[in-house]
Amino acid sequence: MIDIHTHTVYSDGADTPEELLRHAAQAGLTHLSITDHNSVSAYRDPVMDHWRDLFPGTLIRGVEITCMYEGEIVEVLGYGYALDKLEALLPQLVLPFREKQLREAELIAAAFGRAGVVYDKANITFDPDRGSSRKAFLQELVKTPENLRLLSDPRSAEKSSVFTRQEIYNPASPLYVDESSLYPTLKDGAEAIHACGGIALLAHLYIYAHAPQFRARLRSIVDENALDGLECAHSEFTLEQMVDLESFCREEGLLMSGGSDYHGARKPDIGLGTGRGQLAVRESCLDAWPERIKNTFLS
Repeated sequence: MIDIHTHTVYSDGADTPEELLRHAAQAGLTHLSITDHNSVSAYRDPVMDHWRDLFPGTLIRGVEITCMYEGEIVEVLGYGYALDKLEALLPQLVLPFREKQLREAELIAAAFGRAGVVYDKANITFDPDRGSSRKAFLQELVKTPENLRLLSDPRSAEKSSVFTRQEIYNPASPLYVDESSLYPTLKDGAEAIHACGGIALLAHLYIYAHAPQFRARLRSIVDENALDGLECAHSEFTLEQMVDLESFCREEGLLMSGGSDYHGARKPDIGLGTGRGQLAVRESCLDAWPERIKNTFLS
């Protein structure tokens, strides 16, 4: 069993790298990757000097870069890159975590103003060093029933992750926030990973607001954005969606990945390696990967 989509305290996860390595060993994982958002700092943590003492499996160096594609925020997973190179390149692509969170809060407040959302801005409190303001904005929005008419998806009122994808990141929503000033394009993100010797795979296709449209022209999206493959298994996917993407990758000769998108206690319903109970990503998912990518950790 593998899990090559996980997060630590170096982005928005709850586990330290040491805790994550221990949990991976306890879960019986054979392959693990830390894919923090726009950061490779976990791989500079002192625990990495003796990670094999904590986790007996294979550790694959990873990252998840936030990007823009046709006005919507999407993510690209990178694996097997040269650490020094990507570490130097990331500041040219993305903002530091804290600055990004603060600037995003300003953009959301402006979007709320344009849409006529009734709320008290003084109640928007969050820790920009650890997380986003989006949950705080949602909590304020739902306090006033008349605001609910602005939601493009009624589920957005119930869960911040749906609110993020279906409203804030969705160009069709009245509450859409154009975050293109904060992130690189999908192609730029993939090419940065390639420039550092890694492979680039589109993350969790089916959680995007425009997933049906993207799926309909997925081959062209892969080609136009220099992607090597797709994440075929994820905690938010149905079995049918996982089978669909795996079949697509096999037919098109694309690389595959899979993971829980584990965040520890920050998302307690998602288990390491198992997601919401439906994940069991096989090692064969990595059969087509270049050996140099699967075995480049700390090389």
